[in-house]
This record gives sequence, structure tokens and C-alpha cells, in this order.
Amino acid sequence: MPSTTQETPRRRVRLTPDERRAQILEAAARIVAEKGFYGLSLQDVCDAVGLSQPGLLHYVRNKEGLLQLLVEQRYDRRFDPDDFIATGDPAATHPDGVSLPAYLRYLVRNNARTPELIRLYMVLGAEAASPEHPAHEYFSQRPDGVWWLYSQTTWRLPPEVGPWEDQRTLVEMCIEAMDGVQVRLFRDPPVELEDQWARFEQVLFPSPVWDDYR
Repeated sequence: MPSTTQETPRRRVRLTPDERRAQILEAAARIVAEKGFYGLSLQDVCDAVGLSQPGLLHYVRNKEGLLQLLVEQRYDRRFDPDDFIATGDPAATHPDGVSLPAYLRYLVRNNARTPELIRLYMVLGAEAASPEHPAHEYFSQRPDGVWWLYSQTTWRLPPEVGPWEDQRTLVEMCIEAMDGVQVRLFRDPPVELEDQWARFEQVLFPSPVWDDYR
């Protein structure tokens, strides 16, 4: 006897453009972590999110556009100062402000867990030195973007170093040093990022000035 029970049709959930883009970046980041920068293909991303290649290209333009979005959204916007504050770490929740050295240690520690995203950032950054590269403007403006982002946080600084407005050179030196340390991660012999950063911290945040502000 045929069943009289009718199955309710499954409704397809329509994602907003922002939700779809986030889904694409999540899948691409996972593929980069699994296969590496050179193993990433647009078809792999299409298969992971259920889009055709024309549908995917509507959101990312091309592979270079996808890689740029990965750097902007998945590399640069991870582990920002607000994320550090949300951990509840005493160095992040001090009533006088956040410890800059402690935040940078937090950033290095978490970056070390995703070496393929670091590789992606380095490769794309080197390629973007060409003015014709689609990510050239982004990397050119990155120092301003980092300074603006960090300036949204109240930092606890030693009186000897002056107010936050005077710290841009220090911030840029920290980011440049961090980029350099990350390059060493992929050379022989490889280095431990946290160990190497600890050496830079001694120079960038010297004792005794910074001892009570770490």
C-alpha cells in the first residue's frame, strides 16, 4: 500500500552577499591550510560552497581577488586588539589600558598556528610590489590601516615613551619586525615564531622602561 505521508520540501536557504562571501573565505582558508597556497584552486572552493565558477567569480573576480580577500579578511582581521581584550587576559583588561607588548605576543602566538595563511600573506605581499598587481594599493595602504586600527584601542604605556600619538614609528617597527620573523618560518632551519619574537621584544620594548607594562 503506497504511503500517504508527504515529505515537506526542503527550503533552500538564500544567503546574503556578505554571508556568501564569508562562506567562500572560510572554505578558501581551510583549503589553503590543507593544500597550501599553490594547491588552492577556484574549483575546490566552488565544490566546497556549492557554486559554479561564474557564481564564485561574481564575489571574488578571479583567483588574485580571492587571495586578496583572504589576506584582508582572514589574515589582517584576525586576532585584533578587541579579540585580545575578549580573552579576559589581565594584560588586556587592565583599567589603565591594554599592554601593547602582551597584545603583540598574543598576535604572534595565534599567527604561528596558521602557517599557510602566513605563507599566503608573504607571497601575495611580494607579488603586490608590482603597481599592476590587484593587491598593490591594499599593501601600500596597510601601514595606515594598521595604525588606524590600533588607534581605536586605549593602550597602557610607560610615561617615558610619551602618548599614543607619538608611537607610530614604534608600531611600524613592530609590524616590520613581525613580517621579517615570519619569513624565517619557511627557511632552513625553520624558527619558532614565539621564540624569535621574544628576542625582538627585548629590543622594541626594553627594560626597565617597559617592565611593568608587559
